[in-house]
Amino acid sequence: MDQLKLKLQEYYQNYRKLDKQPKEQAVPKGAGTVHDLESDILTQFGLPVSKRFVQILHDFVNHGTVNDQLLDYVSRKLRTAARKYLLSPVMSDLDQLNQAMEQKRSPFDVLPELGYPAHDYAVFLIGELLYRRNMPAQDILDELQQVQVHNSWEDLIVLSKISNYSSHELYAKLKKYQLRFVDDFIQHIHRQETTRPAARKRLSPAEEGYKPNYKTISKVLVEDIVFDDKTTPSLFGKQKSGSRYTRITIGLEFSELNQLLMASGELGTQISNAIKKRLTNPASAKPLVIDIKAEFGEPLKLDNVYLEVYKPQHQENGKWAEDKDPFYFVDKILSKKEFEKKAKEAEVKTKIQECLELIGGSYVYYQRLRRLGITEDEAKLRAGLQDELLYKLSYYLNKLKD
Repeated sequence: MDQLKLKLQEYYQNYRKLDKQPKEQAVPKGAGTVHDLESDILTQFGLPVSKRFVQILHDFVNHGTVNDQLLDYVSRKLRTAARKYLLSPVMSDLDQLNQAMEQKRSPFDVLPELGYPAHDYAVFLIGELLYRRNMPAQDILDELQQVQVHNSWEDLIVLSKISNYSSHELYAKLKKYQLRFVDDFIQHIHRQETTRPAARKRLSPAEEGYKPNYKTISKVLVEDIVFDDKTTPSLFGKQKSGSRYTRITIGLEFSELNQLLMASGELGTQISNAIKKRLTNPASAKPLVIDIKAEFGEPLKLDNVYLEVYKPQHQENGKWAEDKDPFYFVDKILSKKEFEKKAKEAEVKTKIQECLELIGGSYVYYQRLRRLGITEDEAKLRAGLQDELLYKLSYYLNKLKD
């Protein structure tokens, strides 16, 4: 039996033993050996240890028994995958990242194929900053290269477990390396840990300690919906601004996503059914990606609702700073009727304020007339304050300005 078959057999036996161990163990005994064997086997074929290629090995160990025919079959499958991978057109790292973003590929596939470990920080850079917040791919690539050059992967994990991380020496060390997203990463980790006991509900700005700048948006074209069992959904698409469309990512709760889909007619119902189907299918890839245009022929138009949204903020030199990327959280969803009612109320309040300012100004005119020696009754008449109630209102409004 050749070396490859021996390794595959060893992998099969180790994986099956590992699978029988209690799931509660943080790092089950033998996990390191299994990962090493995965790396050895895939490297032998010139394949990166990415999720899509590791899956070939995982499918292999799901067979009840191992025999020569099965080993030959897995070998052929790995050779075919290697041939396809190695003969595919050469792409720059930047092109690969941009393509990964368009296709919403798992970071666990992308990173090994770029030559980076599937480390928590690297996964955050691609899954959160590139996919969810639309950060430029070049910025993400530069950051990955910096961490790799300085071999800071372990330092980032250690720092993420420290509460007062910004005063720790490791923080100063990483900042010296000009790593840009350390604060974002650690706050993201801390936020996840904080929200986990409360069914992973997102903290409100008030709970986090900052006051957001709210804005209302409409006419959004949703192209993709992405989520998994650990994060709330994100909508990827474009927002119409005048005659142009700009990229936008919107984070929201499942209940809010359902509300939007139910308000979006037949297409919204079809998308809702597709999401339910994937949620109930344990074999569905993670994260779950609904490519709306590819699956339903057109993007989802959110043109009959208005979204009150805000950009999340983060601590920067002890102050709250708004994120620069076009990523928003939903605060409220308003129907057209609700929005028009709210807009009308705001307009009426503005008009009332204008009237009150005019009435308050009338008292200033009244005082000027009195100083010119005009009688009280005549001054009230000329200032339009002959009505006693109106005169009192004008007097007290003017007092407010003092």
